[in-house]
Amino acid sequence: MSGVSRYRGGTIDVVTPLARRMQAAHARHGVLYRLSRFHAGANAGDWSTIVQYADWTAYEAAQQAFAGDAEYQQTSTEIAGIARRISRELVDDIDL
Repeated sequence: MSGVSRYRGGTIDVVTPLARRMQAAHARHGVLYRLSRFHAGANAGDWSTIVQYADWTAYEAAQQAFAGDAEYQQTSTEIAGIARRISRELVDDIDL
């Protein structure tokens, strides 16, 4: 399953280092983290993150781990200071 979020705000020079730190925090807990940027359409300039978990059990375990991870918490706070989360959806990934 994956969490898909869209954020607005921040320049590439500011967002990229924070995203690298967030990616490392997720990796410590066995979670994949991707950052993308919209370049066209109504959301041009916004950011998309995709956080992928093995399954719903792994999602629950990661949420508990993130709550006790100081680096994750600090990075989340810094991101919230420069970008506003516009949306967040949890989706079931489908193997084709």
